[in-house]
Amino acid sequence: MNRPLAIFLALLACAAPSAAQTTAPKVIPSAPIKNFRLPTFDKEGKRATFMRAGEALFITPTQIEVKDMHFTLFTKDGTGAFDTVLLAPSATFLTDQRIVSGKDSVRLIRINLEVTGEQWSYNHLEKRVLIGNNARVTFQDELKDIIK
Repeated sequence: MNRPLAIFLALLACAAPSAAQTTAPKVIPSAPIKNFRLPTFDKEGKRATFMRAGEALFITPTQIEVKDMHFTLFTKDGTGAFDTVLLAPSATFLTDQRIVSGKDSVRLIRINLEVTGEQWSYNHLEKRVLIGNNARVTFQDELKDIIK
């Protein structure tokens, strides 16, 4: 075997992951992550959601506790415009269920309305927000002839 081919094969063997590397347990950070960012994308590669938090702590591989959460949902038209924004001082994100929830306050912002409350949850698969306490809805549009 010539020398360049032997070197290439040796480098290839070193670069391939071993069986021990592929079955190694996932590492979960034990300290909070500052300035946490987590984007998600749809099947076409367009941005679907973006979670930003001042601090995040991985409790399990599928549960993340966040502080100072700013969660944006984007429109499906691919323009990058926001559809809904959720703001909360603290929240729990269950990545496997795609649910974000919190016991403290939440503020939901859309172009034509704003909702605030406490003890809330957002189910991304159902596109549903539930607010358990002190819900307050403010419409930004004019409501013509609502009471006759």
